[in-house]
Amino acid sequence: MTRLQLIRRILRQVYGGQPSIDSNITDNLVNNWMTEAIAASAVKNYRENDQIEGVAFVNNSFYTTFRGLVVTQFDQFTYQMTLPQIPIGIGNNEGVGTLQFVDSSGNISDPAIPLSENQVTYYRNMRPIPNKILYYPESIYLYAISSLQLNNFTAKVRMISGGNSADLNSILNVPDECLADITAYVSKQLSWERQQPKIPTNDGADA
Repeated sequence: MTRLQLIRRILRQVYGGQPSIDSNITDNLVNNWMTEAIAASAVKNYRENDQIEGVAFVNNSFYTTFRGLVVTQFDQFTYQMTLPQIPIGIGNNEGVGTLQFVDSSGNISDPAIPLSENQVTYYRNMRPIPNKILYYPESIYLYAISSLQLNNFTAKVRMISGGNSADLNSILNVPDECLADITAYVSKQLSWERQQPKIPTNDGADA
């Protein structure tokens, strides 16, 4: 299912039929709420797996691979990459599953090793891991630590994400059993907005 297909399905539910062309709730607004709903669904999946199997993890169906991320030098031996979205706050750094680097010939490095927030404070005193790159997430960025010249590479990241939110025709990257929760979450927010009183004049005053 594409993002747009789910958006149109949610709009029909909220309006009780096909919404008019000039409806206040737009596709982009629904898409914006869906990002929050997907994150909440992933966290629910994380907790349910912990209760059922005794191990906390998010199902592979929630992960998306993003390629061609630009790598820039941030500091000495530190390189920065901008992610498509802020990773979901699950575990120490489990929002990002894998970070690899790709050269101009298409050769892919071994996965980099993630650091927890505590390890970031003392990694300089840790025993070096031969031929390995360390990294840690911070906001919408990833920071890789390496003596190699990484800004000649692009980054390949596998992370928890609903897919490309900027492309409404892209595949929605969530398992089918989570669509009901996502639909219910978004519909509730949009229905609440529709119930708010409207005033005919746009003078900035509350209704």
